[in-house]
Formats: sequence, structure tokens, C-alpha cells
Amino acid sequence: MLILTPPEFSTSSPADATASLSWVRSPNGLQASEHGQCAVSLLPRDDDVVLVLPPRAVSWHRLTLPKVASARLRAVLDGMLEDRVLADCAELHFALQPGGRSGQTAWIAACDKAWLRNWLQVLETAGRPVSRIVPAIWPLMQTEPLTDTTPLESLHWAHEASDQAWLATASVFGVSLTPLRENVSSRSGESTLSSLLPTASGALPSRAIAPVVAAAGGADRYLADPSVVALAEHALNENFEPLPLADWLLRCAQSDWNLAQFDFSLSSGARRGQRWRQLFRQLRSAPAWRPARWGLTALVAVQLAGLNAAAWHERGALKAKEQAIQQTLRQSFPQITLVLDAPVQMQRELARMQKAGGALTASDLETMLAALDRAPDAPVAPGSIQFSTGEGRFKGWPPGDTGLQTLQQALQNKGWQAQLEGEQLSLRPGSL
Repeated sequence: MLILTPPEFSTSSPADATASLSWVRSPNGLQASEHGQCAVSLLPRDDDVVLVLPPRAVSWHRLTLPKVASARLRAVLDGMLEDRVLADCAELHFALQPGGRSGQTAWIAACDKAWLRNWLQVLETAGRPVSRIVPAIWPLMQTEPLTDTTPLESLHWAHEASDQAWLATASVFGVSLTPLRENVSSRSGESTLSSLLPTASGALPSRAIAPVVAAAGGADRYLADPSVVALAEHALNENFEPLPLADWLLRCAQSDWNLAQFDFSLSSGARRGQRWRQLFRQLRSAPAWRPARWGLTALVAVQLAGLNAAAWHERGALKAKEQAIQQTLRQSFPQITLVLDAPVQMQRELARMQKAGGALTASDLETMLAALDRAPDAPVAPGSIQFSTGEGRFKGWPPGDTGLQTLQQALQNKGWQAQLEGEQLSLRPGSL
């Protein structure tokens, strides 16, 4: 998995192959194997690419959606959000929270459509097509009815973007973004305090983001990029847990969010492949599936042990049969001292004894003629016979006779080696 995010948000300068991206690579979506920041053209290759949108790129709106068909949902969102955003809805991309659908209250993510399309096209041109789009921070989902005494959890993330330290806060009320220090201009030496919700430098214009305040008794969690930990603790007088950007991006990729909806919706095949990859990563690495992985490993080990035991038993039984056959050969023919192929040697010795006693064997012409005579539906007689030791060639059958193939099959069923070549039937003794 390759997880990407632009280090800054600006719609004023379109991205290209030289644009810089922060990235982290993970074999299982849980631990980072490598990370860095480089141009799009220098990114490592990966089949599963996740684009994380910066907090300043996304605004959040909570709506109760009417019950409409999925094909009309986008148009309904345009009408409902028209008075909540400062931009034309046609210029914005909307996405519903995971599991959100018409007839329910859900969070709606909004971002600049042209800016997002530009990044997707640049990455696709560079051979890194995006399979999923997720936000860097999102509203916390409410799990119980909201009352005055409901304890709220808030997640605070201090990070640096566009040479400015920011505090992003998420709760059930939404997401807020607050600057943590003055933005100093190196040219003029003047310092100006950034606004609470910046709209300059291409920030998404919206009326939806408001400061989030956690209720008393809520459990807040404070995380910060190591470069801004000291500043965040000094500004808020709270202890911040250091969390590198690579680990934060991994956290974003592990969420259920996917902003690739409506105009940016992936094909059904791509979504299916994405779900299979996510399921495979969970089965392979998720802690919740560790007992199942151990159970599967134990089952495979038991099956392999059982197969090896069965194979060992079969080898023992086969070896015992071979020894029994060899013992029978030595007892029946004591003159044989070297056993190479017991069945073949026994057949040869039997044929030799039959010849010595004047009895016919399968290699004699008389036995072959008798076999031809006993075959059902056999032709009348061959016109010529050629016989050499152990092999007879019969040809010159009556013209128009179609029983040769039937004769060949009948002889083979009785153990003879019968081969038909045109009008000639070759016959040799087999394993009778």
C-alpha cells in the first residue's frame, strides 16, 4: 500500500509531475516500511495507492438526507448545500460518510472538484492511479443519543502544513482547524496572525467548519507531529503524544472512509478488487484476526502431518508387498539370486518351464491362433502370417471386412498387445 498526501493545500497552482507529495509505504496497512517526500514522478510504485486529503482541503456538513434514488442524490446535495458553502456546488465534490445513504442523517465531505481531479490525473499519468481517497481527519461518529450529560471524545492533531502549525480537532460536532503560531514573512520581517479558518491560498470556502468544544467529562486525545509537539503543548497547556506523519497517514488509510464517490466513483471491478485487498490485509495482519491466523496455521500443520503419516504408511505397505513378491520369487525359483523386477522375472521363468515341459506358451504361434479364433466377431482368417520369436503379424484379411478394430479391442481386453497398422495386425503376449 502506498499512501500519499500533498504537504500543502492550494488551488491557485495546479499540480504536475514535479509537485511534491509526502508518502508512506506499508506492506500490510498497519506498519510503515518506508516513507519520505518527493516529486510525483519519483514516487515508488504500488498496486494500491491511497490519497489522503489535507484538513484544509475538506469541509464537513451534517445533513438529513431525503429518501431519493441514488442517481438523484448528487443533485439533492447541491440543493441542500447551496446555502452552506461559499462556492458554486457544481465546482465542489461531495462524498457521504461510510454507510451513509438517503433517508438518514450523515456527514457530507466537500472539496474543490478541479483541484482533486487535477491530482488524480497527475498521479494516473505518472503510473500511480489512486484506488481510494480518504480525509486526513473526519468527524467522530456518534454512537448514542446526544444529551447535555453525554461524555464526548475529541481528537486533536497538531501538524505542520504550508510552513504553518495547525491544530485540527475532530468530535461528533465536526472538524475545526486552528493556527498555532504566527505566520512570519521572511521578506518584510512582519508577522500577521492567520485567521481561524483561512480562505486565502486556495483554501476551500465554506461556512460549515466551526470550532469544536468538547463537553465536560469527555475523553480528549492529543496527538502531534514531533516537529510541533513543544509548540502545541505551550499553546494549549496539554501533553501531546508524538505521532509522525507516516503513522498518521497509516491511521487515515485504515479508516472506512472513501471519498471516491459520484463523479470520482471507481468502477465496480476496481471497488471489488479494493475490497478483496483490504480483506486480505486484515486477514493477514489485523490483530483481531490473530486467533484465526493461528488456528489456520495449526490446521494446515495438522493436515500436513496427517498427509506425511498417510504417505509413510502407504510407503511401508508398498515396500512390504514388494518384499513379499520377491520372497515368493526366491522360494519358487531358488536359482534366481538377483531380483530386479520380480513379476517379469517370474513370467520368464514360467515361460521357460513351459517350454522345457513341452507346453504351449503365450509366445507360441499356436496360442496366438487360438486367441484369434476365440475372439468374438473375428474375421474369417488372414491371408498371410509372419511369425518371429514372440510376435506374429497377420495380414491379407478378406476385403471389406470391418471387424479388425473389434478384433484388436477384444485381444487387448484379454491381455494381448495387439497393434493395427493398416491391414496388418501385430500380436505379442502381454501380461496374461
